[in-house]
Amino acid sequence: MNETKIVESKSNTFFLKSRGIPKGCQYCLNGTKTVLFLNGICQNPKHCCWYCPISEKRKNKKLTYANEIQISSKEQLLDELNKIKAKGMSITGGDPLFEPNFENTLEFIKFAKAKKGKKFHIHLYTNGINFNESKAISLARAGLDEIRFNPPKENWNVIKYALDKGMSVGAEVPVIPEKEYIENLEELIFYLDEIGAEFINLNEFEYCSPNSQSLKERGFKLKEGTIASVERSNETAITLIKKIAPKVKIKIHFCTIIAKDYWQLRERYLRRAKTIKLPYEEINEDGLLIFAQIEGDKIKIKEFKNLLLNQLKVPRRFLSYDGLNIKLPLTFAIEEDLIKLIDKNNLKGYVVEITPFREEQYQQITEKTPIKVFNEELGFNEY
Repeated sequence: MNETKIVESKSNTFFLKSRGIPKGCQYCLNGTKTVLFLNGICQNPKHCCWYCPISEKRKNKKLTYANEIQISSKEQLLDELNKIKAKGMSITGGDPLFEPNFENTLEFIKFAKAKKGKKFHIHLYTNGINFNESKAISLARAGLDEIRFNPPKENWNVIKYALDKGMSVGAEVPVIPEKEYIENLEELIFYLDEIGAEFINLNEFEYCSPNSQSLKERGFKLKEGTIASVERSNETAITLIKKIAPKVKIKIHFCTIIAKDYWQLRERYLRRAKTIKLPYEEINEDGLLIFAQIEGDKIKIKEFKNLLLNQLKVPRRFLSYDGLNIKLPLTFAIEEDLIKLIDKNNLKGYVVEITPFREEQYQQITEKTPIKVFNEELGFNEY
């Protein structure tokens, strides 16, 4: 077997076939991890603050999120864990190990382990600044399973403190397509391999609104045909893996932007949708909820609701009426006879696609298509 053969996962990530990928990544790619964004507070270190992708809404703010949901209590975290039937949790920020955040991080780890059990997998990300033996011991005792570092070069040595504590130890860094950076990255991989770390996770370099001006000033360009990939990051990562893999034993995993922004989110949406789905909703392949919605004059809507229930015998549990519109399963609404009835009553029918949330501030309509157009051009069988 070729121990350095690079294979592509179904989620568009790349790894060495014989070595596999970090356990935390396995959970993330399956959508079974809740992302706990502790807050946007960190030391703003020079080596990474210039490309930080955190939005202005979160950066340097004491706001906590579980996936997309802003939370203010551990009970709200537990609710989100349950909604996606999470098997694990990743903790990020900001820096969860920055001194003002450290005790809070420990409490969240202990809480999740107490509620979900010892097998519930928790990993976290840190810049490693001010990391020490004491913090490593405290994290291990709290139940942390995996720790990922992105320290400045002068702090690489702190990674050693996490070794032999019962935690999986590695690094997670972007692949910035610059000669000096890649040379330092090679050194980091050799160093990790030398001290006995388990893995390095390489991320495609991200071009986004919060860092766009900084990246533009440094000469980085958006890859043609993409909305967030920095030009040459992907190719540089593959070249680096091919070059260095035969010289080390460490796991090397390259995570593309499409893996993070589509596959992980899609899998998490699918899990959430199955949990919160209402009787009139269907789930599409992207984890979005789909239903038919009938709109029009309030009086006519009420009359039409009665017609559906009493004459067409639509089961009440498959129909939602709020005084303004009617929601019902797509399979009912695309029937030709019902479409004619909608027209006859001067009402409008739509196929609505929404993100799988019940909270209005997080729920988004991703598509709203007239039923006739949907029925003629798209077809229900596509879902």
